[in-house]
Amino acid sequence: MAITRAKRKVYIVCSFEPSGWSRVETYAKGVRLLKRYLEYGKAISDNDRLLAQSILNGLVDGTNVQEMHNQLIFDRGFEEEVYNALRNRGYDVHTQIGFSGYRIDLGILDPITKEKYILGIECDGAMYHSSKVARERDIYRQRFLEEKGWVIHRIWSRNGWISKEKEMAKIESVLEQLMSTKIQRV
Repeated sequence: MAITRAKRKVYIVCSFEPSGWSRVETYAKGVRLLKRYLEYGKAISDNDRLLAQSILNGLVDGTNVQEMHNQLIFDRGFEEEVYNALRNRGYDVHTQIGFSGYRIDLGILDPITKEKYILGIECDGAMYHSSKVARERDIYRQRFLEEKGWVIHRIWSRNGWISKEKEMAKIESVLEQLMSTKIQRV
């Protein structure tokens, strides 16, 4: 394979159809990205702008799992409590998930693919949301993240301390709805 810094035109020579490259999802991330690049190149060559845009959108989907989520980072003690409660219920949870400079407190992995986050959880404290400016900033941030594919569930620390089980039941209900919607689409 040759790499170029071409500014106007790139030629891709491939001895197989990219779509015929089966079982690529079991390979390393670099191999999966190469397949997407080849598919993108073919879509452009075939003048299929809709498919090309779909491939690009799939690559920048904000809910995709990034590689470096082996650290536990908590802004507040309440986040850690929610994290532990979700882990105890068997969910695979990552902390401080980033996308385009924005952070989500907790991200729950899709239990089937393990490649996407099915739900983002924001753990809000009363001090943080007592400011009108902070609330407005948070509303815009949430809208941006939802446009990138996130489903956000907000849990207030006050409610969590009063009835943690009730708040966990709400999260599980949202997850059940998301999973049943996902299964119906497949």
